[in-house]
Amino acid sequence: MNPSPNVLRREESPHRIRVDSSRTHVAEAPRRTPVAADADVLVVGGGPSGVAAALSAARGGARTVLIERHGLLGGMWTAGLVNPIFDFRKKGWIVAELIDRLESSGAWRPHPRRATFNVEAMVRLLEAMMIEAGVSFQYHVPGVDAIVESGVVRGVIAESKAGREAFLAKVVIDCTGDGDVAARAGAPYELGRPQDGLMQPMTLMFEIEGVGDYEQQKTADTYDQLIEIIRRQQLDIELPFGRVNYAPAIILMPQPGRAAVQATHVYRLNGIDPRAVTRGMVEARKQVADLMRLLPHIPGLENVRLSRTAAALGVRETRRICGRYRLTLEDLKVGRRFDDAVTFCTFGVDIHEPAPGAGVPTGHGARIRPYEIPYRCLLPTGLGGILVAGRCISGSHEAHASYRVTGTCMGMGQAAGFAAAWAVSENATPSELPGPELRQRLAERGVGFLGENRP
Repeated sequence: MNPSPNVLRREESPHRIRVDSSRTHVAEAPRRTPVAADADVLVVGGGPSGVAAALSAARGGARTVLIERHGLLGGMWTAGLVNPIFDFRKKGWIVAELIDRLESSGAWRPHPRRATFNVEAMVRLLEAMMIEAGVSFQYHVPGVDAIVESGVVRGVIAESKAGREAFLAKVVIDCTGDGDVAARAGAPYELGRPQDGLMQPMTLMFEIEGVGDYEQQKTADTYDQLIEIIRRQQLDIELPFGRVNYAPAIILMPQPGRAAVQATHVYRLNGIDPRAVTRGMVEARKQVADLMRLLPHIPGLENVRLSRTAAALGVRETRRICGRYRLTLEDLKVGRRFDDAVTFCTFGVDIHEPAPGAGVPTGHGARIRPYEIPYRCLLPTGLGGILVAGRCISGSHEAHASYRVTGTCMGMGQAAGFAAAWAVSENATPSELPGPELRQRLAERGVGFLGENRP
């Protein structure tokens, strides 16, 4: 029976908040926070690493809960419209299954360098896979704090329309991309490049339709065309990138006549500062509008039109949580292997210039060899009960620019979820697991690794 619409209601207020006299802080009274879930494994963040972590944990027999701040799974794939998927090949297990299922449903466009997916199909598939695995997932539930007892992470505090709630777990996996949970739990972290603390620029992806038979050959050629259009028409438009090999990228998608575009760049902003991200979104949307004035003048794109812009700004780099091992450019250059490896990476050092014109060497395009990522990079220093997966793992600015791509992040996630479930089954903490045996167990499940010749 529905309540009468005339019945007044009032939210319970178990605490009081007052503004201090300086108006620089508020004082909050002690309060009791209800527990919304008590799981074996809690995954915070439903992006590429988070969905893989939740699936592998649940398939490993752990009662698994995932909370996600957006209204869909997939993170940068879906809320961020990030195509293509880089470095997914030979990762095995859940990564391979995802690609196979996208392909079998007609939602995949194979390509040697730019393999892409249908975003809407990806959303539906990820939800189906989570339901099949028995993962309990909730949308619009951002984690805002960590619950820590004696150096062990016991869960997170979340804030949503339901109010402030606690999500408890035996193991927490931070898949926020920004290392939010680990940082709030007290883990040390690095931010930006050593020279000036600047991070890579952010990009707002957008999709276009009406592409027809057009297929981009080189980004540099497209850049030259845009510059000529601006010059010829005397337009007051300044491109947000130079003549580089990563923009503007017009990336064909499985749907005929549709493409994703990587072109906008906003600089000198901090992705964990909401004010900076807001400025970035506004500036990036203006850049999209400017680009849409130019693209129809490129031969083959005369009928192109904007389909949609991403709901989330593509943040390439923020916190790098300090772990028990720190990947460096030297590791990448020699193609280092590890006894406790959880996945591998073949993607190059892709540093989008953080400060054009500053004259600071970036290391972009440094020569590397395929390398492995050790389990120790997923274990934050000084904390128990927590793993990190995705671009926030332990590594240098240069190494991060390689392993941050979504195929590699998903490889980390499937390993983190498996490790978490194994730790729960042994009544152990993740740091107590033997790394070489973890590698072996992952290999038995089809996870791919590099050769055994370790330098």
